[in-house]
Amino acid sequence: MSNNNLKPRCLSIGGKDIFVVDDHHYVLLIWGRLYKTRKHPMVLVSIDYHPDTNPPFWLWAYQKAMAIDPDREVELVAKFQQRMMITIEPLNLDSVRKAIGQMRNDEQINTAMALGYLSDYHMINCMEKHTYSKGSHYLVPKTQFGSLEDAMFKNIKLPLKKIGAEDLILDIDLDYFLRQENFELDLDQNRIFADLVRQAQIITVARSKSYFDFLRTEEFTIKSCEEKLIGLLEKIIRR
Repeated sequence: MSNNNLKPRCLSIGGKDIFVVDDHHYVLLIWGRLYKTRKHPMVLVSIDYHPDTNPPFWLWAYQKAMAIDPDREVELVAKFQQRMMITIEPLNLDSVRKAIGQMRNDEQINTAMALGYLSDYHMINCMEKHTYSKGSHYLVPKTQFGSLEDAMFKNIKLPLKKIGAEDLILDIDLDYFLRQENFELDLDQNRIFADLVRQAQIITVARSKSYFDFLRTEEFTIKSCEEKLIGLLEKIIRR
């Protein structure tokens, strides 16, 4: 476990807090802390290469179920998921911290929904358009992978008026950015991402180094990617 997960890098820029973790599911602790302070659930806008909306503790439960009795997979998966969820008290972050080791880095969003930290989410990604009873998915066209331009947000039909009325958490995974030019955003011509940044109560960032290294389409480091994103966020916030 990376130390940057339990003690994330925290920056405050113009009064806005930005938290950086190594593995994406550890943002659950940050969202939980915000919920504990605000006393009401937030709405999430997440920008990621992957959808990250698998059910809570799904892989851990699936592996246990298959090891015990593959013919009872559905029943046992639900049982083991429930077993983990009842160990968590939403306002007790120590209970979250103890359980999070059994969580994968694509299960944090629906876990946050189940715990009441989030009331809704908008998942912008490059892979799948899942359909659940709550939450919305938006699939980025291949020609716009990594883009933060207005054209991308309009293309996926992100409901900006609805989102504009919400208390937001903005969540970003660095593996979304395939090229350094993704950060060369003309803020006079592209305002949607900047508006999301300004509206967000907090911003969480996942480094996801192994996925970033696999997906990038040119040579640049995770450190450089993180610096470029933070630089863009600072430019927007101080503008």
